[in-house]
Amino acid sequence: MQTLDRALRIGAPLVCILILVALAAGVLRSVANWGWNNIRLARGIALWYGYSLYPGRDSRVPIIGTMHGPVPHLLYSCLAFLKDPTLLLIAGCTLSCLLYFGAVLWLHVRAGRSVAGAYGFFACTALLLTSTGARYAGLTVHVDAFAMCCAVVAAGLLMRGGPLGAGTLSVSAVLVMLAVASKQTMAPSAIALPCFVLMSDGKRAFARYVAVQIAAAASIFLAMLALFRPPRDLLFNTFTLAIQQPRTASVAARMMLGLFQVRSELAAAAAPLLVLIAVVALSPGSIRGKIAKHRWLVFLWMAVLQLPVELRAWSTDGGSTNHLGVVTLLVSLATTCGLVGLWRPNGNATNEWTGLAARMLLIGMLLAYIPFPYEIFRDLRLVRTSATQVAYNYERQHPGRAYFPVNPLAALLAEGRLTHLDAALFDRELAGFPINAEQFAAGLPSGYQLVAYPPGHAPRAAVLRELLKDKPLVEEPGLEGWSVYSIGPPVTRLTSGWQP
Repeated sequence: MQTLDRALRIGAPLVCILILVALAAGVLRSVANWGWNNIRLARGIALWYGYSLYPGRDSRVPIIGTMHGPVPHLLYSCLAFLKDPTLLLIAGCTLSCLLYFGAVLWLHVRAGRSVAGAYGFFACTALLLTSTGARYAGLTVHVDAFAMCCAVVAAGLLMRGGPLGAGTLSVSAVLVMLAVASKQTMAPSAIALPCFVLMSDGKRAFARYVAVQIAAAASIFLAMLALFRPPRDLLFNTFTLAIQQPRTASVAARMMLGLFQVRSELAAAAAPLLVLIAVVALSPGSIRGKIAKHRWLVFLWMAVLQLPVELRAWSTDGGSTNHLGVVTLLVSLATTCGLVGLWRPNGNATNEWTGLAARMLLIGMLLAYIPFPYEIFRDLRLVRTSATQVAYNYERQHPGRAYFPVNPLAALLAEGRLTHLDAALFDRELAGFPINAEQFAAGLPSGYQLVAYPPGHAPRAAVLRELLKDKPLVEEPGLEGWSVYSIGPPVTRLTSGWQP
């Protein structure tokens, strides 16, 4: 096996370059093609212009649809010093990539500080890059990047061999509560981790962990209420609107489809995971001893508890594959960290066949998913062709002439002005809280004459469909290929509208 390890060590730099180039290509492609990046960045950047992250039910302010906790938005708001939309989008997606895949790298380095950890990271990242949900969470501007970073690090701290110290338990407890505060559907992880501590380290460690969790949850919640006032607006956006989103017509069928999608994404990880489970089952000792020895089980335990919640969230009207990506990430981490633990990089394992099998399974996973980002040069050419950049260029040349319902970042960067987001208005309508005429007028640009949607988009909110009903489509220089509706004479916003 020493010869095999030397060969793998020689090949590691080449594989590392392929992985890094694939991540860079994913970021560039996300900037050029994924419109939601500008929407999520606009929420955080708008804080610097005096706008509220959580508009109230009856507030006459732009509606931008923030349904998650504020911590990720505050993190992305730190990029507000960038005024060029493309650079800002690149920075936002890169930050997500560093958070998401940086946590994956830290975990594998912690599991094995040699070629074992490197190939564990390579195999896990290659698998995640083929997962639609994982790419969505890790390569776009999304609250999942920060939430999953916190959750992965919180669980990774519990993988340390031997009794866990008070500091380790405390940091893990705080991080998992930050994950829940960032993304509500991560609540099962806040139950999974203390239960794992109970099974692996006993009642005393469990009590300490839960006590820190309660203190951290109370502190985070009080800080949110103090910073984002009034509290009813925060709760309306993060709780009321979130739970009122309707389900799809066939929840059971949608959930089964989600299970099949997760299974297909994890196909190459199935055999290694079965081998790992067999190793745990056949090893001597009590259940508690087995769990303490094979601490990678924490991620499998988290995946089991997260699965029902993520499938339920995916079954909401408009639910996205990032929910399924949470399960894919956790199962992938369990598999690769388990194999790294069996690798025994020094070649002195009690059972050399187990170490050899771990090497072969990791290499097999890597070969099944290894990326070849040959399109990165095309992605570089297209990075400045995003709809946000086009809208920004038009806004700079014709200030206030057009309203961009799905590109709020353009007007925010060009003029410091935020406008209604179509999807946010649509979500309010689905939840049973449509806005009135005065609220609608308060989030529109003053004097606008055009309403412009980029290719592939159309009005969704009923209030916008009504506004654009019978309005002619026109061709507008600078917005070629867009659906541009002519509203007619300049429309003046009601004076009752709020401005920062």
